[in-house]
Amino acid sequence: MNFKRVVTFFTLVTLLSAYHVFAANITGRWEATVMGHQVKAIAEQKGQKLSGVAYLYDPLGRKSTWHFNGTVNGSDVRAAHYTGHKFVGKIVANGEMSGILETSNGFHIPLDIHSVR
Repeated sequence: MNFKRVVTFFTLVTLLSAYHVFAANITGRWEATVMGHQVKAIAEQKGQKLSGVAYLYDPLGRKSTWHFNGTVNGSDVRAAHYTGHKFVGKIVANGEMSGILETSNGFHIPLDIHSVR
C-alpha cells in the first residue's frame, strides 16, 4: 500500500466520522406557510427515524391534524402521511429545510420550513 492510498483512506475515514458527528437532529417545532395555510409541526428524531405531527390551519383558522413518519439521513429529510402525502427535502442551513411536498393526488408544492426553537 503506497503513502497516497493511506492518506486517501484516512481522509475518507475522517470525513465520514465527521459526517456522523455533525448529522442533523431536527427534533423540535417547525413552521411553514403553504398556499395561504399556516403549518405548525412538532418533530421528534431518534437516530435516523423521524415522527411527528403537523397542524394545518386554513385561512379561516380551521385546524386539521396530520401525523407523519420518516427518516433523516445526513441533510436529507423524508416524511410521509399514511394517505400518501410525502415531503422530500434537505436541511439547507441551521434551522431551515427546503423541499417538495407531493400530495397523494400528484401535486408538487415547493416548501420552505423554518425552526421555531
